[in-house]
Amino acid sequence: MELLIQLLVNGLISSSLYALLAVGFGIVYRSLKFFHIAYGGIYLVASYTAIFFVQNLNLSIYFSMLTGLLMAVLISIFIEKTVYLPFERKNTGSGVLFVVSLGIFIVLQNLIAMIFGNDIKALDFPVEGSFSLGSIIVTKIQILQFFTGIIVVLIFWLLTKKNTFFKALWAMGDNPELIRVLGYPYHKMRILVFSLSAVFVSIGSVLTTIDIGIDPNVGMKALLIGAIAVIVGGINSFFGWVLGAFFLGMFEAVSVWKFSSNWSELITYTLLILTLLFKPEGLISVVKRRG
Repeated sequence: MELLIQLLVNGLISSSLYALLAVGFGIVYRSLKFFHIAYGGIYLVASYTAIFFVQNLNLSIYFSMLTGLLMAVLISIFIEKTVYLPFERKNTGSGVLFVVSLGIFIVLQNLIAMIFGNDIKALDFPVEGSFSLGSIIVTKIQILQFFTGIIVVLIFWLLTKKNTFFKALWAMGDNPELIRVLGYPYHKMRILVFSLSAVFVSIGSVLTTIDIGIDPNVGMKALLIGAIAVIVGGINSFFGWVLGAFFLGMFEAVSVWKFSSNWSELITYTLLILTLLFKPEGLISVVKRRG
């Protein structure tokens, strides 16, 4: 039983990181209606930029992490302006964008592998120690991960509820033409969508890297975690994204207890398939009015 409790605590902490990945992916998927596979490459860019600044230039880890976030945002904007937007102006179908985005991910992943190698690299964060309650142990870094994830997601949720411009971002996914009619700068809003997405995935990336490290092969896993959480939770529900992330994290924790960590990914994808088969609208469905 103590092992189960420890796994559930770990699952809860992982869930807060999954929530960041889910919101970052969901913003693009909900607003622009296409599968942003390059998201996994942006995940890598954030942490490896921070690692470069720390290990090669001996700069502060805080400055390096901030620079990693900024670089991820700039790369996302560059991809939008030079690749996605030109295709969007040609009314290219989502299938073509899917393939193009996959190509961008592969390029980013291989460039990072060529520059940094395939071995695991980590950021030495100046927070050490842990808290224990009996045999249950939680590190200070895990506590930082949990509360940072929750606070960042909560702030964004409040913005989408209180700020008119952020409400318009949400409405883009329903009727982009209406956004133009109402006078909102549609193309600038697209840039904001990709920028916000990069911020969320960057925070999730560096928080993971200071704990367990990173290698060039984890970008696709980060993408799939975000995508699965959004699909399982419900594409049209922000709360559904977060719920999907926590459901996924806790589901993986229980699967490790019952089976093995080697089976966690198989069980996760099985959950996705079952959701698509029996509840394709996700755990939380939003009914839209017709007409």
